[in-house]
Amino acid sequence: MSDMEPNLKDWKPAGKKPDGSRGRRGFFVALAVCLAAVGVAAWSAYDGVSQYRDTAASTIQSVQPESTPVLMPTVSEAPASSAPVSSAPASSQQASSTQKKAASAAEKPAAAAVTKMSLPVKDAAVQLAFSETPLYSKTMQDWRAHTGVDFAAEKGASVLAAADGTVSDVSVQGVMGQTVQITHAGGLITWYCGLDQKTVQKGDTVKAGDKIGTVGTVPGEAADASHLHFAVQKDGAFLDPTSYFQ
Repeated sequence: MSDMEPNLKDWKPAGKKPDGSRGRRGFFVALAVCLAAVGVAAWSAYDGVSQYRDTAASTIQSVQPESTPVLMPTVSEAPASSAPVSSAPASSQQASSTQKKAASAAEKPAAAAVTKMSLPVKDAAVQLAFSETPLYSKTMQDWRAHTGVDFAAEKGASVLAAADGTVSDVSVQGVMGQTVQITHAGGLITWYCGLDQKTVQKGDTVKAGDKIGTVGTVPGEAADASHLHFAVQKDGAFLDPTSYFQ
């Protein structure tokens, strides 16, 4: 072989043939970069629109009033069926109402003051009279005024209202025992003491002769024979009941 002939064993190509797999990887990398860029651009656009919407809504709310006033109809706009409004002040209307009530009450005649009474126990005799002078009490064993009249009566006998009136109290009055008080016209109060049964209660209206209870025992006069202790009071003072009996 001459020196001018090439040595085929030592020959190598001047350039390497391109690798196809490397080209494909570059393409996908470039595609991924583009998609990422598009996503970032889209997110930036959405965020800008969202911020603009929130800012606009806040601006609109700050411009709107806090509440919408309710429009009430004027007098001319009121329905025809509405009741007319009185121009008189409330105090004048109240005064007028009070005057009418007073006038109505004045028209009713006042009840005549009680000057006569019927016996609180039918056909009963006086066992012990009224006395401002102290009398000896066998039960209490002392001397004391007797501010009522004792009417002899058997236990269980009916006790009657001595006059028209209103029951003002039903209670236990110490040594006087079970007691009913009746208030009458003219400021009189009658006391029925030492009752067993009571057939009325406070607030009841009674007529003369109505049954209000039965005879029982007067604790402060228990040593005496069975009786009803009856008293008449006016302006806080006790009066002699016999002056009122017919």
